[in-house]
Amino acid sequence: MHENAEWPSNGLAIEGDFSGIQRFVLRPTPGAGGAARRLRARSFRVLALTRIVADAVESHFRNEKARLFYSAGGRFLVFAGRCHDWRERLASLQRDLDRDLLHTYRGELVFHLGAAEFNDGKIPVNCLAETMRMRKRTPLQGALIDGQRWAKDGFFRTVTSPEKCQGCGATGETVARQDERLCQACIDDQELGASLLGRGDFGLTPSDSGAIALLGRRWTAARNGRIPIRLIPHAPQDGGNLLTFDQLAKRAPGRSYLAYLRIDADRIGEKFRHQNGDARKTVELSNQLNDAFSSKVGALLAREFPDLYPVYGGGDDLFLIGPWNAVFDFAEKYRAEFRTIRNGELTFSAGVALARPREHILTKSEEAEEAIHRAKVTRDSIHALGATIPFADFSRVLSCARNLARLHGAGQVRSALLYNLMELHHRYRALKNAGSSSGTSDQELGNSERGLLWHALLFYQITRNTSGETAELLRKEFLTPGYNWKYADFIARYAMLVAGKKGED
Repeated sequence: MHENAEWPSNGLAIEGDFSGIQRFVLRPTPGAGGAARRLRARSFRVLALTRIVADAVESHFRNEKARLFYSAGGRFLVFAGRCHDWRERLASLQRDLDRDLLHTYRGELVFHLGAAEFNDGKIPVNCLAETMRMRKRTPLQGALIDGQRWAKDGFFRTVTSPEKCQGCGATGETVARQDERLCQACIDDQELGASLLGRGDFGLTPSDSGAIALLGRRWTAARNGRIPIRLIPHAPQDGGNLLTFDQLAKRAPGRSYLAYLRIDADRIGEKFRHQNGDARKTVELSNQLNDAFSSKVGALLAREFPDLYPVYGGGDDLFLIGPWNAVFDFAEKYRAEFRTIRNGELTFSAGVALARPREHILTKSEEAEEAIHRAKVTRDSIHALGATIPFADFSRVLSCARNLARLHGAGQVRSALLYNLMELHHRYRALKNAGSSSGTSDQELGNSERGLLWHALLFYQITRNTSGETAELLRKEFLTPGYNWKYADFIARYAMLVAGKKGED
């Protein structure tokens, strides 16, 4: 946001929004060399391209004193004075963007522009939303349609010696780099990602040899560049070198797994609509969210979670990769910090997917996104290891899981008991689901003979296989009504992960 930029009483509101960000950013193949650097570069590239387009909009409407109002998470809002030909100007810029993005970025990224006039001193939220909805129905139209016909040449790219790039999997011209064949885009991303390591404020500076190109200009990443880019500065390193996913997985206790954590603010579209177009309140909410998902995350990572890798953060979402146990610890800690903004008014949902180091990032990200959808059924929850847990219970559940893992590691809880615990919990959950579908209340189910069976069997297992402090802990955690029994599957799986051997599934 421009400092002291104030929304005018009347004028033109111009909105920009990227599509295809996730697939573009997550394209790098984990097993390929430099994948972590390329991932970092692509995340930066999306933020940079957003600001470059915003800069182009300001240039196109310079005479109307266009100014950037806010930019976050692949979106921006610019205001300008009215002019009679704003539709033609915006359409011309959209065509240039469509053609450039199709050629330079193979259509993986699509940028949409929409605008609406206003005269009441408010952001024309509804008009912009409808304009953007219509615009997104015809992505890359400026490059794929010529007049009233399809631009047939726009659907094909001429490649002299097509080969599959080992860095991103795309087919095109490649060159040899060490033991790999990489396309020029992956080479550029690898170099760009390496330049983004270390602390400091990065920005964009015009450069004829810059790795970031759009609308006929090239830019390079530089500290304190002309166009500032808010990038989470933290990256897990060892001796100045970015850690690989294999190295990060080996830092987890027990099984060498990574975890992919995706976080998304709850009902944030509704929150923005409740601002009723009030520019001050809207930008205040936008800045609070962007700060929470970028600056605050970066500070927390640097302070307590050096092994976590921020793929992207900003707007209203966050994506992290790291040792599986550190991801759970981060989710617990970050939720407590997030609740401090706007007096606890905002919440988020989180999804976690486990991964071996060389599983494809995009596949595991989609799995984590599906986990978010499960968590959003109740909101302010996390879905992980097959269980949905409200964040109000998560610290208690995680503490229980850590204690059980410690007891298991000390030989006071055997693996057989953990498997029995999970089996009983699965039977209990199946019975509970059956009761819900038949209209049986939880109290009726719990008082029934079948409902009490799991309780008796678990009591028997604890009494037979444990004693003393261990038995008391297990009885408290799993036999006390209303405590941790409904999350027993998460707790048992956590303990098994800690006890697993390196390289074991």
